Amino acid sequence: MKHHHSSGKYRLLKRVIMMCLSLILVCSMSISAFAVNRIGRAENETTQSVQMTDNQKGEAAAIRQKSSEAQIKTKQENTKKSDSESKTKDNSEEQKKDSKDADNKGAKENSTEKDAKEDSEKNISKEEKSTKEEKNTEKKSEETTDATEATTTAAKEITTEAAEKKTEAVTEKTPEGKDSKEATSEEKAEEETQAEDDKNKEIAVTSISGSMEVQVGERIELTGTSSNYGYSHSWSSSNEKIATVTGNGSTAVVKGVAVGTVTITHTYYSRWSSSKQTETYQVKVTRFADNYSGKAAIYYLANPAGDPWTNDTGAWAPSQETSNTLANINTSGATWENGYVDNTVYENKNIKSNVASYITSWPDGSTGSTWTVKKGDSSTESYFTFILNSIWDSYKSSVAADLGISADQLDKSNITEITLTPRKISRANGGDYPYHIDCALSIKSTKVFTAKFWVKEPGDSEYAQVDAKNYLTGSSIARTTKATIGSTKTVDGVTYALDGWYPENAKGGAYGSTKIADNRWNYTPSDAELADGTVNFYAHYSPTTTSIKLKKLVTGSMGDKQKKFHFTISIKKEDENVTFKVDNTSKTGSATVDLANDEESTLTEIPVGADVSITEEDYSGSRYTTSYVIDNGNSAPERVANISNIQAKNDVSAHEIVFTNNKEAIPDTGITLDSLPFIALLALSIAGGIFFLFCRYKKRFV
Repeated sequence: MKHHHSSGKYRLLKRVIMMCLSLILVCSMSISAFAVNRIGRAENETTQSVQMTDNQKGEAAAIRQKSSEAQIKTKQENTKKSDSESKTKDNSEEQKKDSKDADNKGAKENSTEKDAKEDSEKNISKEEKSTKEEKNTEKKSEETTDATEATTTAAKEITTEAAEKKTEAVTEKTPEGKDSKEATSEEKAEEETQAEDDKNKEIAVTSISGSMEVQVGERIELTGTSSNYGYSHSWSSSNEKIATVTGNGSTAVVKGVAVGTVTITHTYYSRWSSSKQTETYQVKVTRFADNYSGKAAIYYLANPAGDPWTNDTGAWAPSQETSNTLANINTSGATWENGYVDNTVYENKNIKSNVASYITSWPDGSTGSTWTVKKGDSSTESYFTFILNSIWDSYKSSVAADLGISADQLDKSNITEITLTPRKISRANGGDYPYHIDCALSIKSTKVFTAKFWVKEPGDSEYAQVDAKNYLTGSSIARTTKATIGSTKTVDGVTYALDGWYPENAKGGAYGSTKIADNRWNYTPSDAELADGTVNFYAHYSPTTTSIKLKKLVTGSMGDKQKKFHFTISIKKEDENVTFKVDNTSKTGSATVDLANDEESTLTEIPVGADVSITEEDYSGSRYTTSYVIDNGNSAPERVANISNIQAKNDVSAHEIVFTNNKEAIPDTGITLDSLPFIALLALSIAGGIFFLFCRYKKRFV
């Protein structure tokens, strides 16, 4: 009996537990369903709100456009009506009567237009009020547009008809024999109307005319608004390093300075409104191009030790504008430089780079970078004789002065060969042949030779002669004092040292592979070097320092582009600290910089051969991934960039090191704090359901 009583209590307790679990299950499922339904409604409301806002914006834009079109059309009809009335103002009494009838029609027209305008405004107002009902709004808008267009078309036809009838009335009521006063009145009215039209037409001119392209060194003329309708003209260029402009009233001359594009601005005041007017014009400046193909006269130095860049006309032979020794040239693609004659600058005067490449043939039909004429050579002897005779007097006196001998000791018979080396081509000269080829001179003699020293400056592509002297055959050559080996120059943050001297190569050009040691001066030339009568020596400036451009980039959806990132720089050579500059501030051994996204720091005067190390601080704790690239090479996923034994680039431009920090957002798992409680309730509901089924199953089999 006692056991039965305990069993009853157990069953009662189990039933209570089951009822609680069932209640929890039902509540949980209800709450989950409510939450899902609420989220869905919120999303739908948001989507509908966005769509409704977009629709309202589109409808409002359409209404504004239609309203603007209706106002423009109404304004055009009013203008036509006003013009028509002004042309018949001074006619005869009978014409006035007809004009009155026409005016009545014009009044009707105005009434019609006014009604149309009011209808249009009412329709527009209705459309604005009904923007929330999309389908009804579209339908009403279309009907309103059709009605407005129909009304405007009818008004336009009425206006046209009235104007035509006015014109016919004037023609019919004005006989050929009409009094001269009436004719004068008509002509006066027409003249006033025409003058007003011309005035409006001139005021409307706001564009500059002229060529839109000019070559470097050349000029073009631009014309702005007519000076009859403007005053106080001024002209300006957006960049005078590319093009300059010189104004003269409403016209101006633009001169190209460097390749690029500029905006030319013309400002003036209108005589009609006294208001300031401004008009602009873009001009493109292109490289000067001269595509001459034809004959060019040959000139040469009278003294082989002379300066091939001299502007002294007395240093050249034959005398000015008398040469009939002609070569063929083609200047297509050449780079022209300014020239100086008697301290006057001439634009695009000379070709100084790769001169021989623009000479297509020499006077004897031969080709090559130089032209050699020889005594006893049937093909060139006549040229040899002419050239020697044209330089002989100047040659004798200069050589005698260099050697300290009497000019009588020199004889033409000692000369066996003359070589011309082109140094520049010039244009726009006088005489029958405005193109000249100016050549340096090498004379092969049994008694004399010439030594020349050449230097290439930093950034130059050609060597320039710095010294030359004539020597007796068998003499040794003294090193020039007009250029000092080891001297330095700094250009654009790069320091250069004069490196040399190097002997000429097998063709007499720059240069041999072995530098001439100090102990070899005075220098004794070889027979090969004396073969053409001239011995050449070359020196050039080599960079002793280089530079680095350090740049920072920040990428990724979570990258902070305002944040400053810290860098440490270390530069040593042979394990010794060296001096360099960071943004023009001198540092020794090491330095630090802070850079944000797209910022740069420039390191200059870094000794060639130094070891460079640049380290970015570790930002991995802030979830940044760091990498770097050197001179557009491969990306390295590191924080430390090293360049061992750094050398100057061929174009002496700065090396570039770009550090990139990337930070992305944490991937979205789809679980947020807002949805987590509902998921927990759902899980609890599922657990309760499983427990309920388990108890039912257990009861059945107990």
